[in-house]
Amino acid sequence: MGLFKRKETWERTFRLRSNQSSGRSILSVLFWLRGVIGLLFNAGTLFGLTGSVGVGTSAYLTATCLVWIGGMVLFGIGALLAHTDFDGERPSDGEYGDVRVTR
Repeated sequence: MGLFKRKETWERTFRLRSNQSSGRSILSVLFWLRGVIGLLFNAGTLFGLTGSVGVGTSAYLTATCLVWIGGMVLFGIGALLAHTDFDGERPSDGEYGDVRVTR
């Protein structure tokens, strides 16, 4: 049950640092650019309509929205799946503990 066991002491073994690849950064930038520019384009097209809207205009708006959403999904999943590299390093014995000031 572990009721009368001593408290475990944890040893600090290493630090983890994540390094993002350049591909992930590029895909993230493309995701945001595509999202903002596509949203402004689609909103401008939608709000710029005057008069009656026919089947052709509705199909055009639907197609542009689907292409915009497809690009968002493509760049978003690409940015999530891009490789993230983890570096682990073990600190030396002199790196932690007491403070030493030398000249």
